[in-house]
Amino acid sequence: MRFEFKSRFTAEVIYTQEIPDGTEEILQCKLALELAVKNGADLSGAYLSGANLSDANLRGADLSDADLSGAYLRGADLSGANLRGADLSDADLSGADLSDANLSDANLSDAYLRGANLSDANLSDAYLRGANLSDANLSGADLSDADLSGAYLRGADLSGADLSGANLSDADLSGADLSDADLSGADLSDAYLRGANLAQFKQDFIAEVLKLPNELEALRSTIVAGKIDGSTYSGDCACLAGTLAKAYYKDDLEDDYDGSDIQINGICYVADASSPREQWFMQIKPGDTPETNQAAKIALEWLDEAIMMRDHIRKAA
Repeated sequence: MRFEFKSRFTAEVIYTQEIPDGTEEILQCKLALELAVKNGADLSGAYLSGANLSDANLRGADLSDADLSGAYLRGADLSGANLRGADLSDADLSGADLSDANLSDANLSDAYLRGANLSDANLSDAYLRGANLSDANLSGADLSDADLSGAYLRGADLSGADLSGANLSDADLSGADLSDADLSGADLSDAYLRGANLAQFKQDFIAEVLKLPNELEALRSTIVAGKIDGSTYSGDCACLAGTLAKAYYKDDLEDDYDGSDIQINGICYVADASSPREQWFMQIKPGDTPETNQAAKIALEWLDEAIMMRDHIRKAA
């Protein structure tokens, strides 16, 4: 018997797959799709909304621009699949293998991806608003400019992920692993970060600011006053390095600070825009205070720890 795959855009048949006669109706789509993928079929733009594809072997499938909204893909193997621009909204992808898959520009809003493997997947510009990614493996994934607002990422592995420019506002990142992640330009406003692994950002921040121990109170006042602008070195509001430079040089800074390293008693504070500390401060804009901005609140907590460490060192000296 024949199973026809139709276009989501024109409703015309785009591919026909032979399957054994007598195949149960509930299994026909899954079997036909597995065979079509095995035969290297181009199923871009296919209409598969609501299809039952649980545990299907779809490794390397070309399902770009396909409609898989509300589909059941629990435990499916989609590793290396091309899902660029696909509609996976409300789909059940729990426990699915999407490693190395191309999901750029895909719609995954409200999708259920708990425990899914998305390691090294391309999710750039993907729409993941409200998606459940709890305990998912997103290590090394490209999530640049992705919309993850309101997403559930509790306990997710985001180590080494590219989250530059991503929208993580209102996202639940509690217990998530963000080690070695790139957060430059990311929006973490109102995100829940309790228990998240932010060690690389914290350690880099404390290690560097302690090189300018006399400027820590000035930095603190600036954060509290909402006069940080993580995107620029100079001006009334400036990034971390710019704020420390203004406090260190005071009236001796004839021109605008240009991001050069700050030398003090043989110790060099390196102004590095790509560093974890400056990535963190890029989330803070003029007017953001610890009461209104999550990044500013956490930065203030780290700074208070640094001040305590400095004071302890001075007392012990």
